[in-house]
Amino acid sequence: MPSRARWLLAIGILLIAVVAVLSLLPPPGNTRPTATTTLVSPVRRFAPLAAPDAQPVSHDQLARFLAEARQAETVADPLKRCLTYPDPPGVAWSKAVTSAYCRYQFDPAVTPGDARQLIQSGHAAELDRHLAAALHAQLSQPNAQGELDRTFNIDFRNGSEETRALLDAWKRQSPASPFALAASGTAYVQMAQQARGSDYVQKTSRNSFESMGRLLRLARTDLDRAAALQPNLTAAYAAMIYAAALEGDGAYATNAARRGLAVDPANYTIYARLVWMAQPKWGGSVQEMQRIIASARLHAGKNPLLRLLRSENSGGEAYVEDCDCNPVTELELYRNVFGEAAPVNMLMSGGWAAQNRNSPALSVIYRSEVVRFDPGRLEQREGRAFELPALGYPDWALAEGNALIAIAPQDENAFDVRGLAYESTGNIAGAIGDYEQALRLNPTDRWTLAELGHIYVHSSHDWNKGWTVANRLIQIDPDNPQGWFLRAGIQKNQPRDGLDQTISDFVARFGDVPGQQGAVARMRAMRPQ
Repeated sequence: MPSRARWLLAIGILLIAVVAVLSLLPPPGNTRPTATTTLVSPVRRFAPLAAPDAQPVSHDQLARFLAEARQAETVADPLKRCLTYPDPPGVAWSKAVTSAYCRYQFDPAVTPGDARQLIQSGHAAELDRHLAAALHAQLSQPNAQGELDRTFNIDFRNGSEETRALLDAWKRQSPASPFALAASGTAYVQMAQQARGSDYVQKTSRNSFESMGRLLRLARTDLDRAAALQPNLTAAYAAMIYAAALEGDGAYATNAARRGLAVDPANYTIYARLVWMAQPKWGGSVQEMQRIIASARLHAGKNPLLRLLRSENSGGEAYVEDCDCNPVTELELYRNVFGEAAPVNMLMSGGWAAQNRNSPALSVIYRSEVVRFDPGRLEQREGRAFELPALGYPDWALAEGNALIAIAPQDENAFDVRGLAYESTGNIAGAIGDYEQALRLNPTDRWTLAELGHIYVHSSHDWNKGWTVANRLIQIDPDNPQGWFLRAGIQKNQPRDGLDQTISDFVARFGDVPGQQGAVARMRAMRPQ
């Protein structure tokens, strides 16, 4: 059996076991899940807005939303920023849900800085007392749902070497602390995920799997001991489920789900992880996702965070990304799937899909909400900035480009953002400078090559530089028409010899390729009459 098939089978077996656990749980009164990412797709040249009747929201609604979002993003405190951020226009998000999600993302019982200071100063016992109080509040106070879980997600779900050293120091100070052990196990699981990476099995090295396995063994040792010392420690069970998903251990996931939900029937973190595991792309099914979400819905009165899962009821990320949408169905998806606040992974899928379906207004709305709930995802902020010129906000795109370059000066996409903003306002020299810097950081980036080549050929008429870019594009990606059109444009407009040969080569390569007949006709039309 191919390795990827074995991986999916393992996940499927794990999922069946977890669903079996759910079927054994008591009805109303008991139950459970977070998510992964979708990388931003290549950007595209800014384009005019679609016709007004194809817009998902009115011009005034979008302008008001973006003005309020931009203003909210000037608030320094992350929690206050999130709470004051506007909801998407045209839908009615519950303030109870968005407030709860803001607190889940930004309001730990102990801040990462305070936790670090307590450990480094030798006061780990005080940290344990704070976390014990948070656990007691989470399990006994109606308005404190998820207080300890969110603290663990914010403070300890971190695979960095710095965090690892800090948690090891905590364990040395408090070797019998269930909180230290659970935090250590949580960090080990994140380190295991990083060691494995996100590629398919075929593209993942044996060493990566061995590193993941070693780290998961360390994680399970710490998590098992933490739960033995403090059986009510829900954060440990949530980390166990994540660990089980990584290695396809159905029995371990079953046991963790049963124990965690018995302690806290309305636990959002556990439910969100179960829903994520049940996605069809991991070997599950939409029906299994719906079953878990229906169980979670029974407890939404106790924990408004569970209402976030409504957005995943039709199939989650894949449903949004794979929709064969036109402007009308795109609007229906927006109003139905995102009619209530959604978790970050779903908002990321919405932004990526809307961009690919040429709906810049929706893409910017979704990605703005990602920035609201998870501002550290710079690729999402970049994706939004790429859309802003098309919507008439080149000044904001330029400001975002400057900010992103300051945050990540080695990220070529930050320079692409500012380059596109410059290009949209006619600052060709500024655009060329930023695109050239982006290529110094990543010489094979096809979008940047195509965009820079377009400027060289059609704006600055720097034929020699355009020729170099065109040939590099054809060498890197000969099955992409862009490099061929750049070459033909130079040969036609400079002019330069070889246009007939370029047209012949293009027709030979693309003449029988489905979907490329329009490109073939355009190339043939470049032949001198």
